[in-house]
Amino acid sequence: MNSWLLFLFKSTLVLSLLYLSFRFLMRNETIFRISRLVLMSIVFASVAIPLIYLPQSNNPIVSIKLDPIFQGNTIIEKPLQNQESIPSVYSSNTSPNTSKPIVISTKMVLLFLYLTGVFISLLLFVYSIFSVLQLFKRSRKTTLSGIQVMIHNADIPAFSFRKRILISRHDYETNAEAILTHELSHIRHGHFYDLMLMEMVKIIYWFNPLIYRMGRDLKDIHEFQADEHTLNSGIDSTKYQLLIIQKCVGQQSFALANSFNHCQIKKRITMMNKSKTSKAWWWKVATFLPLLALLLMAFGKRDNLGPEMRNLSKNFLSPTVVLNEQDNTSQNITDTTGKKVFVVAEVMPRYPGGDHELFDFIKRNIKYPDKALTEKIEGDVIVKFIVSKEGKTENVTVYKGTNNLLDSEAVRVANMIVGWKPGMNKGINVDVWYVIGVKFKLPGIVLIR
Repeated sequence: MNSWLLFLFKSTLVLSLLYLSFRFLMRNETIFRISRLVLMSIVFASVAIPLIYLPQSNNPIVSIKLDPIFQGNTIIEKPLQNQESIPSVYSSNTSPNTSKPIVISTKMVLLFLYLTGVFISLLLFVYSIFSVLQLFKRSRKTTLSGIQVMIHNADIPAFSFRKRILISRHDYETNAEAILTHELSHIRHGHFYDLMLMEMVKIIYWFNPLIYRMGRDLKDIHEFQADEHTLNSGIDSTKYQLLIIQKCVGQQSFALANSFNHCQIKKRITMMNKSKTSKAWWWKVATFLPLLALLLMAFGKRDNLGPEMRNLSKNFLSPTVVLNEQDNTSQNITDTTGKKVFVVAEVMPRYPGGDHELFDFIKRNIKYPDKALTEKIEGDVIVKFIVSKEGKTENVTVYKGTNNLLDSEAVRVANMIVGWKPGMNKGINVDVWYVIGVKFKLPGIVLIR
């Protein structure tokens, strides 16, 4: 739940910043295919950027916070873990009389509100599709250039839906050429699939008001593109513009339909008569590249680093460092029993499923030593080992220990880890140092007030 809410937060910020940049830079450009491509790219970038892992020089470790819970005259310090925190081991000897209050967290409330909005948005989406299909069901069908044309007796606006065009009987008899040419342009440019994607985005980001403005801008671009195609096909410009004015009054529209009567009269006519953008438009598109890089650095997926991990590579570089003037990466290599081991490789080793799965594996397999429980011993243990080029765990040692009992247990579990995706340097699998921290913590520490 935490990761999903965090993803939504980051993705919403990315989408909003990119879209506002589009509005500032490209809203009035007449290279419609480029504007359309940029809008679609903004959607994909807003989803992709928060999911991209940034290169990490170290392995993650996050300290556990203590949250006091007041119960009567005592304070129980209860460990709270972040989603990808350092694995912790707790004793199972808890007091049977301890009551656990039911707590509804803010995150649960936010998630409930979000899912409610998604459900309502999904219902509206389904209703929109159902309304269109009902109109098709009550229409007479004919075929034009392999496209189904549905002729409806009611005076409703013409629109295209996937590979179908719906048009009123009056429009079919009086203005069929211009309207059908316009709607055929929507179909041949694949505008329906843009709208389908945008509706999916609206369902997910229903809480972001900019997403609705973005959807309207996309429809505007579709209309500009279809108008351009229609005029290029030989339709008289003056008669076509008068037809738009005539049809653009008090008409119904559908979310997933590209309607001829899309009511942006002034903008559509202005774009038809506007001189085409010069080739200088390319620098505006190029502006998005550094912006994407900045957003990736700000919102890309990364693991938090503890203070020990930030200094770890320096501590690993001992007097036995191998230096090679022809290989600048050699300063990141240590010599262990005759084999070269990287501290930082171009591609660091990864456990299948990522750090979260690795920590889950440790939590499932580690046990609190009985003697440590009896003697109430707790503390942090950090072990270091080599992830070999074959994906095996080798040379497990204690980097920072606290007690022989706890140290031995952490080493035992580290030796159980298999199936690594090895690190790589210059496209070749290499041996790389890896570090894992384990926190052994006794439960129910009571402070008498």
